Amino acid sequence: MSPMLLPQQQLVIQLAKRFPDAIFYKETTERIVALTIDDVPTPNDPDDASTRCILSAIATHNQAIDEAGDRVRATFFIITSHLASGSTILSDIVAAGHEIGNHGIADDNTALQHPEIFSLQLRASHQRLMQDCSQPPRWYRPGRGLYTPAMVQSLRQMDGYEPRFALASMIPIDTFTPTNNPEFTVRYVSQFIFPGAILLLHGGSIANCQNTAAALTRILSLLKRQHYRVVTLSQLWDHVER
Repeated sequence: MSPMLLPQQQLVIQLAKRFPDAIFYKETTERIVALTIDDVPTPNDPDDASTRCILSAIATHNQAIDEAGDRVRATFFIITSHLASGSTILSDIVAAGHEIGNHGIADDNTALQHPEIFSLQLRASHQRLMQDCSQPPRWYRPGRGLYTPAMVQSLRQMDGYEPRFALASMIPIDTFTPTNNPEFTVRYVSQFIFPGAILLLHGGSIANCQNTAAALTRILSLLKRQHYRVVTLSQLWDHVER
């Protein structure tokens, strides 16, 4: 007998059918989810301290996990204009076992851009990431989660990238007031936990990072109690059903 699907899960499945050029979830019956963090790092933040709060929250959770394969890993989607000269945040994210994704040059609605501008900025953001990081990006997430057919064509011309946009199993509301507080974020995100889900939280500002770090402490504990493995987007996408 097939497991009963949550209404949220059913909605995501229907969205994926309507928008085949994007990834919303991974089809699986196993308890595995991807954790993704958008908009990092925070601009003009000395030593990227607020982004490091998110890394620290994950690292603290992992201290209680003996098996390396069970430790939480996340995909951090980077806005390259947020990167400070001389910053080590990209290499530090990778050194902690996480993954780097491309979120463009700026926090814009890229679907409104002229196709040539989008293509140029896509390549420019990729080149900027490769300056500071030895891990080639595999995923691109468009601003506001919106895209056009022309953007799809540009993405498919990028060597090493998946030919579909990396979206998520939820519409994030953790950057708005009053929903950008840890209590609400925990309750909201918990409604979108199901096998193969892609969860999405935000950095990009000190307030967003503080909210995400505080919420993750509880969200990761909840996922552990529910026997979920929390992985990068690549790990989820490459996951083979046992």
